Amino acid sequence: MDPVYASYSAARWCARHGLRPAAYLIRGVMRVVFACDVPYATKIGKGTLFPHHALGVVIHPAAEIGENCKVGQNVTIGGRKGINVLPRLGDRVTVGCGSLILGPVTVGDDAVIGAGAVVIHDVPSGATAVGVPARILEGGRGDS
Repeated sequence: MDPVYASYSAARWCARHGLRPAAYLIRGVMRVVFACDVPYATKIGKGTLFPHHALGVVIHPAAEIGENCKVGQNVTIGGRKGINVLPRLGDRVTVGCGSLILGPVTVGDDAVIGAGAVVIHDVPSGATAVGVPARILEGGRGDS
């Protein structure tokens, strides 16, 4: 099991069972050991991987990540100023290194977010989004 996901799961379990100080402590240890901020309040599906131990990853507590996703290093999943709705990633989404997924966006199942992309609009299932701001590649997952 991915060590970041295991730490997140332990903190989430503590929070759900009234052990918030322990959950907060685990989150603090994660920030020091893994240099990431993956809050226990975030909904993250089973099987999600954080290669490179989530180095530099920052996730908003109200964001949602589906099952079996892969989130590269230096990724930010959060909101935009003045907008209260946060990103939701479907299942089996791959998020490339250095990507930003911001605001009220939905990333569909099996989508790929390219390295360094800035996603501020919805990404359909099976699509590949690249660039700043991100645009959808024609031909799905880049096989055009």
